[in-house]
Amino acid sequence: MNFEVIIAFGLYFSVLGAIGFFAYRKSRQAADFVLGSRSLSYWVTALAAHASDMSGWLFMGFPAAVYTQGLIQAWTAVGLTFFMFLNWKFVAPKLRTLTEKYKSSTLSTFFEERFGDASGRVRIISALFCLIFFTFYISAGFVTLGHLFESIFGISYNVGLMIGSLVIFYILLGGYLSIAWVDFFQGIFLLGMIILVPSVAFFHTKGISHIVAAAHVNKISLDFWPQSLMHFINIVLLAAGWGLGYFGQPHIVTKFMGIRDVKETNKAQYVGLTWQCITLAAAICVGLVGIAFFPAGLENNELIFVAMTKSLFSPFFAGIILCAILASAINVIGAQVLASASILAEDFYKRFTQNQAHMRRRVQWASHISVVVICVLALGYALCNNQKTIYDLVHYAWTGLGCSFGPLVLVALHSKMRNAYAALAGIVTGGLIAGLLPWLGYSISHTMILGFVMGLVSIGLVNILTRK
Repeated sequence: MNFEVIIAFGLYFSVLGAIGFFAYRKSRQAADFVLGSRSLSYWVTALAAHASDMSGWLFMGFPAAVYTQGLIQAWTAVGLTFFMFLNWKFVAPKLRTLTEKYKSSTLSTFFEERFGDASGRVRIISALFCLIFFTFYISAGFVTLGHLFESIFGISYNVGLMIGSLVIFYILLGGYLSIAWVDFFQGIFLLGMIILVPSVAFFHTKGISHIVAAAHVNKISLDFWPQSLMHFINIVLLAAGWGLGYFGQPHIVTKFMGIRDVKETNKAQYVGLTWQCITLAAAICVGLVGIAFFPAGLENNELIFVAMTKSLFSPFFAGIILCAILASAINVIGAQVLASASILAEDFYKRFTQNQAHMRRRVQWASHISVVVICVLALGYALCNNQKTIYDLVHYAWTGLGCSFGPLVLVALHSKMRNAYAALAGIVTGGLIAGLLPWLGYSISHTMILGFVMGLVSIGLVNILTRK
């Protein structure tokens, strides 16, 4: 275990701890813990929304897909960028305005108020689907941490998981403000690191011709444009199979709720999309340069960024750079744990313990306790399923959340429908399709499109059948 790497990681954790303590001093009530009192600037909102999107998948899962499957995987980035643009345009401003109007701090409470559900069924069912798919998503973050610590420090995967899981305690300090400011800091940091590594690695290869030659030897296609109608259809399915999920990701759309002024969403959009385009392009470059840098392949392809960094830099600087992977994992774990804790505190605890004294303080403590509960569940799954790839875990959870909530978010924001039965139908239909079909062998990309479309159809049909 290299002492220089330990120092690098120690410095990084010190910065995170300082940010968490600062946020703790500013957090005085449950509203601060959940939404930061809707007080964030457009810079912080933009980088928090996008950094909480790009998990360890950005450094490990996505470059590995490009490294093994070729440039066709770049269409994933195209789909994500296009649909995130649509998210900023058609979801962010309306969601910010309506959630403040309904005094909602989670998607579940927003759905309940928006569709006039006095029974509480919409809130409870949506919260359950949220928690189920978040468990898989948070597990992917823990798997990232386990592999990272295993690769860097030479410890076992399980021990790496346990050590890596300690990063969630900064959430207990500051909640939403802590995560937002940590995301802002880490968004800038990981942007620099993911540009630096493939740039240096490229100069250690023999140029583009060497990458092309290595790809040819390993039978990896570098074709980006479709070569046939079927190829074009596969590209559209790949892009939409990821991109449609943006409309239903609670850990991302809740960032829209926290911006201090809805008029600043346009500025946040430009900042966030610029950051996203650069980071995704750099991640693609990691995979492409890796084809020539590691022509014989790797034992674990998802460690391509780690292996490249350790080959190019001294232990101390490699440790600093590899903190970027830690940053990406922390961003998503933090955002999703907070969203899950908010669901447990706001949608379960608060609903069933109304009209009690000191409610605000009790809900805040319930949020803190929920953080630990969610992390233990996700950590348990990561320990039991260490053979699952980060890419597959993220894709499954992304699809589940996107199909469960994406159609209903669009309907809630862009229609006058106030039918709780139709809302329930959309959540259950999309969620079950996304949750069950991949276990039966269906492609996850196809499942996203099918689940999203069927969710919309079920909302429309049930709305017609139950109007009276």
